Amino acid sequence: MFISEKDHMMHKTVVLIPTFNESDSILTLIQELDRLNVDITVIDDDSPDGTADLINKSHFDRVSVINNGSKNGIGPAYLSGINQVISRGYEKIVTMDADGSHLVSDVEKLILKSSDFDVVMGTRWMPGGQVFNWSINRQFLSKFGTWYARKCLALPFKDLTGGLRIYDVEFLKKIDLEAIRSNGYCFQIEMIKAIYSQGATISEMPIHFIERRAGKSKMSSSIVIEAFLRVSWWALKRRFKPNADKLHYVK
Repeated sequence: MFISEKDHMMHKTVVLIPTFNESDSILTLIQELDRLNVDITVIDDDSPDGTADLINKSHFDRVSVINNGSKNGIGPAYLSGINQVISRGYEKIVTMDADGSHLVSDVEKLILKSSDFDVVMGTRWMPGGQVFNWSINRQFLSKFGTWYARKCLALPFKDLTGGLRIYDVEFLKKIDLEAIRSNGYCFQIEMIKAIYSQGATISEMPIHFIERRAGKSKMSSSIVIEAFLRVSWWALKRRFKPNADKLHYVK
């Protein structure tokens, strides 16, 4: 039976979705993703609202749930998911938010663009990208975080804090994932820092980002402080050891 290149790419892609109290939005997202014929792995941090139970009771064919047992942050959740699926024969791993902020149409475009790159980043802050229903304060925080990381770490990308990305599995196998220690949204910066240090081909694609349609934001002052301190520390290390990243993240 003939399988198109698009169908092959979808069948060889798994979407990772970390959740904590996302029962109001997760089933809608899974239903929207289902039309792409991708596998989905949800990493749940023991949501008190029963997110994991809700998914399990829905009996989706292509969905699995990893129960982390405690709330450890988005970084450990993603790493748990990556470590679970990296040896299952997939070619690509998509990461995205559970709250409806990322459009499934952008996920599809990301997958189709990924064949020529090790990483494709969904980018809000480039021509064609848009943000809807986000406060000025949140937009400033996101833009400042990217600006600060770009300056400190010499990363030539326009959106370092976004969560919609696709990674090539074979390239991820070259990275020492245990060396990645960020817990909050700083994880997004550290992943690109690690992968870029190993010579990955990275592209950016404009996306539309919509403020969550349900639930509460996980952003907090502790997440912002962690990102600022880690990026500042990495910048200091780079001044004295320019090749530190290349050595730190190599497997």
